[in-house]
Amino acid sequence: IQFILYISPTAIPRSREISLDWRVLGFTLGVSFLTGILFGLVPAVQAAEVDVHETLKETGRGITGRHWLRSSLVIVAVATTMVLLIGAGLMVRSFYRLQNVHPGFSYERLTSFTVTLPRGKYPTEEQRSEFFNRLLDNIRTLPGVASAAAASGLPLGNNGWQTSFVVEGRPLPPRSETPLMEACTVTPDYFRAMNIPLLRGRYFDDHDNRSFLAGRDLSKYNEGERLISGSNVIIVDEEFARRHWPSEEAVGKQIRFGSNAKAPLLTVVGVVGRVKMEGLAEDSQRVQGYFAFAQIPFNGMTVIIKGTGDPNQLIGAARQQVASIDPNQPIYNIRTMDEIRGESVAPQRLNLTLLSIFAGIALVLAIVGIYGVMSYSVTQRTHEIGIRMAIGAQPRDVFRMVIGHGMTLTIIGIAFGLVGAFALTRLMATMLFGVKPTDPATFAVIALLLIAIALIACYIPGRRATKVDPVVSLRYE
Repeated sequence: IQFILYISPTAIPRSREISLDWRVLGFTLGVSFLTGILFGLVPAVQAAEVDVHETLKETGRGITGRHWLRSSLVIVAVATTMVLLIGAGLMVRSFYRLQNVHPGFSYERLTSFTVTLPRGKYPTEEQRSEFFNRLLDNIRTLPGVASAAAASGLPLGNNGWQTSFVVEGRPLPPRSETPLMEACTVTPDYFRAMNIPLLRGRYFDDHDNRSFLAGRDLSKYNEGERLISGSNVIIVDEEFARRHWPSEEAVGKQIRFGSNAKAPLLTVVGVVGRVKMEGLAEDSQRVQGYFAFAQIPFNGMTVIIKGTGDPNQLIGAARQQVASIDPNQPIYNIRTMDEIRGESVAPQRLNLTLLSIFAGIALVLAIVGIYGVMSYSVTQRTHEIGIRMAIGAQPRDVFRMVIGHGMTLTIIGIAFGLVGAFALTRLMATMLFGVKPTDPATFAVIALLLIAIALIACYIPGRRATKVDPVVSLRYE
């Protein structure tokens, strides 16, 4: 469990409550004990039923029908290994492609922490805006800080918020068909700090604030309505522009911040690149919109710091800057963007690790099984090998005979494994990214790998068979 949590700290819910259960341990030991007895009884019963006269007649013969069980077990082991190795191979290719997915932003030298201001202490938009603006200004003066910004949510964490909208000048859609966007409130430097490209228009600036509300009576609105009524500009992502204005310039277009004709009107001032909000493997169908923090100042914001060196070294100084503004204000959720990126692929990494472990164990068992069966076969056929060599068989002929026997078992096991993998890997479709469950390259590479490993496992018994002394072997019983 500790190993799994080391790979993926969030893989097991409520992991701290997990402890060693003696009932489970006792059950496991009991099953292991019974398994050992069961598999130990089979050869014991076979040995007890041996007919002495028939055994004497078998002297000098090759492998007989009673050895089919050992060969069958090797075939099963190879087939099982084939299935697990193919599964692990698919996961490796999938994880490699996932790691190479561009998230739409640059995560190098970025660290973050979250600050949630108590509403009782910071009840107004002005107080919240002043706190974060002052904090960011102070952080920017620290040595080693290239830029600083804040956002209500970060990419890859699926921690933004969703809101409905309608395109101005078009008929209102039915309420059930009202489009949604992934929304995020950001400070002007957010896009530069995250290196999200500006495709058209402009970024937010200091003029995008709530000053246009001067003279308006907002007393009839509740807190949420007062907050969103302060927004009149929006930056959208390229998918938003492509989907709603495919043949028009999106900059300057307007949308309603809500699902009715009286909702606040927003003007598109910029179009930026699309980012992965829900994770590297996820491709949300929702478009993305960004609001100016000065217009919608949330009380909970994530501060992003881009450093010139190791970003972790800036956290201590940033914590001091928070304390200098409000000594009682804590920060939490301290993570670098590298860590956030790693957490976004933690389930895939966990699946890959576990499947690779099982595949590795199965591979070792298959190698041991092939080697054991071939070694035992050489021992049992010592008399036969001696006769073959006495009548003119060359060592290379004996070597090919042993290798051929081992490879026959391996090829049969691989054939069954390919069939099993073709059927079972389809169940992995939801776990893969950019790779088909029946990827031919993976199937072929794993089959060739297993053949090569089986050849190595057969080599030592084969070499030992070539060194049999015909004179000694003819007296072997």
